[in-house]
Amino acid sequence: MRVIRDLVERAHRTCVKWPALQAWARTLYACLRLIVPTSPKLIAFCSHPDCADNAYALFEQVMKSPRAEEFRLVWLATDPEAAEKTLRQDYPELDSRLVRVVRKNTLRGLFWFLRSRWVFYTHGAYWFARSGVHQTVVNLWHGMPIKKLGTFDQIGLKELPFSHYSLATSDFFADLVAAAFPMSRDHVLVTGLPRNEWLFQHDPRYASLRDGRSRLIVWLPTFRQAVFGRHARTDTTANTSEPIAAENLVDLDRKLDDTDTLLVIKFHAADARRLRTWPSYRNIRIYTDQAFREDNLNVYKLLACSDALVTDYSSIAIDYLLLRKPIGFFTPDIAAYIRGFMPGVWERLSVCPQLKTVEELAAFIKNPALCRPMTTEIEDLHQQDLREPSRAILSAVGLGALLPARESTRAALVEHSARDRSVVPRKRAGSEQVTTEGVG
Repeated sequence: MRVIRDLVERAHRTCVKWPALQAWARTLYACLRLIVPTSPKLIAFCSHPDCADNAYALFEQVMKSPRAEEFRLVWLATDPEAAEKTLRQDYPELDSRLVRVVRKNTLRGLFWFLRSRWVFYTHGAYWFARSGVHQTVVNLWHGMPIKKLGTFDQIGLKELPFSHYSLATSDFFADLVAAAFPMSRDHVLVTGLPRNEWLFQHDPRYASLRDGRSRLIVWLPTFRQAVFGRHARTDTTANTSEPIAAENLVDLDRKLDDTDTLLVIKFHAADARRLRTWPSYRNIRIYTDQAFREDNLNVYKLLACSDALVTDYSSIAIDYLLLRKPIGFFTPDIAAYIRGFMPGVWERLSVCPQLKTVEELAAFIKNPALCRPMTTEIEDLHQQDLREPSRAILSAVGLGALLPARESTRAALVEHSARDRSVVPRKRAGSEQVTTEGVG
C-alpha cells in the first residue's frame, strides 16, 4: 500500500508539470468512471484533517437521522487509524456495516470514491476526478475565504478540485465562490456551513476549560508558512512566520495578570509550527492542532463558550459573526502578507478592531470591543437567517430522505434568527443551551 501511495503522489507531482499527462490521467479516470457503477445508497466524506470540519459536522447530522441505516457511509482518510479513533470516541457502538473507513490514496479508496452516489469534501478528493453522470460532488470547503484562493490565488484551473456544488454564507460570498471555483452561480448553495451548528452546542466540558476564569478569549491565527503533506507554501515576506514573537507572549502573559482572563491559542492544522513545543504561561494556554485533536476537542464548541475572538486572516472570523461577539484582528505583519485578500472582504471586516501592537492586543483582551454598528458591511459576509445548514444542504442535493420532521426552533436559534440588523452583539445568557438534534 505504501508503494501505491508513493506512486500516486509521484504521478501527481509529474502530472502537474506535464499537461499531457494530466489529460491522460483524466482520460483513464473517465474510463474507470464508465466501468465502476455508483451505489444509490453510498455517501462518501473526505476532510483534512480526517474526520473534521464541515464534512464531519454534516456526517454528524446524517448519523442523527432515523433513516441513516438505510445508507452506507465511507470516510476517505489519509490516516485511517486516526480516523477510526475519532469515530470510536464519538460513536462507541459504531456499526462497521454502516460506516467504513478506507485509506484515500489507494486503489481501494478510489474504488469507493467511484462507487459513491454522493461525495462531500473540504479540501478536494482526487485532483484528476471530474464529473460522473450518477454522482453528486459537493465542495463543503473549510470556510469563507478572507485570503485569496482558487482562481484569485493564481492556481491553475486544472488544479482546482471539481464539484457540482459549493457553499456560501451570503449572496456576496456566493459570487466570490463561483468565481474562485469556476462554476455556475446557481450551483453555489447559500446555506451557511455545517460546522457553524457547533457554535450553538454548549458543552459543559468546554466551559471547564476556563479554569475558573470569568473571561475566556480564543486566539486562532492562520498560517504564514504551511505544510501540506510534502508540499509547502509561504504567504509572507517577513523574516518570521510567528504572528507574535515568543518574548512578546511573556509580556502579554504578564499584562493579563489580575484580569481573571484565560487566553487560549490554537494554531492552524497546516501551520509549519504545529510540532513545536511551547512553554507554560499563567494566563495563556497554547494548543497545536494535533494536541487539540488528541484531547478530542472541537474549536467551534470552544468558541461557543468564549467571550471574544482574536484572529487575523482566518475564515473563522466569518463564522464567529453569527455569535455577534467581539472580534479583534491582530495583524502587525499585514504589510508583509503577500497572499492578499479576496475582493471586498477585508474592507468589510475593517469595522472590527484592528490591532497592531502587543499593547493594543492586551487592551482588547482586557476589554473586548464590539464592531462598530455598520450593519450592511458585516451581514454582507454572513446572513443571520441561515439556521440549519446541514438540513438545507442535504435537501438541495437529493438527500431529503435523511431529513426528519422539523422540530420546534430552540430559543437561542430564535434569538439569532431575529431580523435585528444591528451588528452590535447581544449578550447570550450563560445558562442557554442550544443543540442541533434532529437538524438532519
